[in-house]
Amino acid sequence: MSTTRILITGAPRSGTTLVDKMLWGISGLDCFSQPLPLLLTQIKTAFLKHNGAAKRLCAAPLSDLQFENAYPENDFFAFLNTLDISSGFVGDALKAMHDYSGQYFKPENPMRALEVWTGGHLAAFADHYFEVFAQKPAHEISAWAWKETGAEEFIPYFLEHGVKIMLILRDPRDIAASLYYGSADTHTGQPRPLLFMARQWRKSAAAFARYADHPDVVCVRYEDLIGDPQQHWQNWHGWIGVPGAKTEFSLHTQNGQDWHGNSSFDQFDGISGKAVGRYRDVLPADQRAFIEALTFGEMLMTGYTPKLAQEGVEAALVAGPKTDYLSRDALAHYAYDATRRDEELQRWASLNDARKNANPAAFINAAHYQNVRNAVTPS
Repeated sequence: MSTTRILITGAPRSGTTLVDKMLWGISGLDCFSQPLPLLLTQIKTAFLKHNGAAKRLCAAPLSDLQFENAYPENDFFAFLNTLDISSGFVGDALKAMHDYSGQYFKPENPMRALEVWTGGHLAAFADHYFEVFAQKPAHEISAWAWKETGAEEFIPYFLEHGVKIMLILRDPRDIAASLYYGSADTHTGQPRPLLFMARQWRKSAAAFARYADHPDVVCVRYEDLIGDPQQHWQNWHGWIGVPGAKTEFSLHTQNGQDWHGNSSFDQFDGISGKAVGRYRDVLPADQRAFIEALTFGEMLMTGYTPKLAQEGVEAALVAGPKTDYLSRDALAHYAYDATRRDEELQRWASLNDARKNANPAAFINAAHYQNVRNAVTPS
């Protein structure tokens, strides 16, 4: 029996953990929550170094893919297809994750995965790793799912290697509320700059629009998911290829405990819609306007409604936020200075005026530019 393989991804605080826990409740599906985050960052760092990228760009290798982080998508795809994931390469990542809080699935002896591993490509190693550390009885497993946030650039590679994708999108303003307020630091550590967050969200939104109709990709907005989670859960059975369940799902951790969510604000049983629109009570006006200005086109493209009027975007980009959240030295280059402001103003101008040539580096690819432009200036 062939095993269905799934990668769950999306921006941090977008709802990927909820999806992880919902999938865990599907019979025959083994779900791993952030088991190999530093392997993905190590691979991406190796690619960036191979391309001669500046050292500062390697500090956050799962990047936004725009401006200085832009590169031809096919270059990374080719790199992944030729990269040998040797036992030494993987071993470095496994050692680095020993005390890393961003790794949630932590096997007691991670090096056991290397005992019979002789090398191969990334998707093959994933198959091997999840077989070695199966959390459910091996004879029951017909599918595995791997949840890692911010890994959208790996989607083309995994699709090519027969791995299905679940991509989760959430209102960027509510993501910001969850990232910067409440008990956010317990989930994500020191805050990242607003510009960094917004550009990462644009990366996710671009993938969402690109793969919305792909048969091997489930694109789901967090708001839609919590509106009817039971129906989504039932639909996923057919997409995964496992028998549908006759009962309602319940949320449990992989350790068998009831899961009470990982909200930055509340603990609750089941699924709550309280987080939808929370930004209205949490985000200062300057932050909301700045986020909406940066993501205006992508919000329209993916069905979200900015409060900011389109004619107010330029002014919001000029004004910027009152604080950048620059506590992470490695992301200091995301300070919203004159250079970054001009990048965003020129990007916005190219979306509003067909006479202005778009900077290709301002968009993930040509489809991203065209999709956003169509949303901003519909015919």
